[in-house]
Amino acid sequence: MKLIAAAATLLLSAPVFAYESGSVLLRAGAATVSPDVSSSALALSGTALEGTAAGVKDGSALGITATYMWRDHWGIELVAASPFSHDLKVTGLGESFDLGETRHLPPTVLLQYYPLAPSSKVQPYVGAGLNYTVFFEEAISSQADSVFATLGATDGADLSLKNSTGVALEAGVDFTFGADQRWLFNVAVFWMDIDTKATVEVPGVGKITADVELDPLVTMAGLGYRF
Repeated sequence: MKLIAAAATLLLSAPVFAYESGSVLLRAGAATVSPDVSSSALALSGTALEGTAAGVKDGSALGITATYMWRDHWGIELVAASPFSHDLKVTGLGESFDLGETRHLPPTVLLQYYPLAPSSKVQPYVGAGLNYTVFFEEAISSQADSVFATLGATDGADLSLKNSTGVALEAGVDFTFGADQRWLFNVAVFWMDIDTKATVEVPGVGKITADVELDPLVTMAGLGYRF
């Protein structure tokens, strides 16, 4: 009995290796994409319209990440989300006006490094990898159609955004809790290199294009669980 009691005490006092090789970490939370926009001047049928630019507003959605710890201290993370929605604007054609909106999905793969011991209850980490941003459901606003009508548009305009591939970086921290330290409170920030080309086809006017660097910071906070 004494031997069994000693063994039980040893097991209960042993550290919980939450971040060891083979662990799977799932996280979900509120994510906000805040673009740091740099835009070329809009070009109409190849001719630059000096003083003009495109803008992109912030968007929020449900962020989801999954990490597989392929070694102690090292993980491979897949980042996904429900679709983000962004309002678009144009400046320089008279007053600023709403151009329309777009939605996007940001599938991203990162290699992560966790510097502390696998048993630590606080786990900071950094990561680097690749992002592929898919734009879809682009739509022109009624305000933009009205502006284009004053320029001689003969029908509604059509908007498209080119998909993007670029570098992604991240930094985050997990705070583990619960009897077996399986639950996580997570905060993270990502930087993504996202460049796109916006094209607006305006019947009767021509093609309006702009090269836009989004390069957003993405902040996320939520809960997770270790399997």
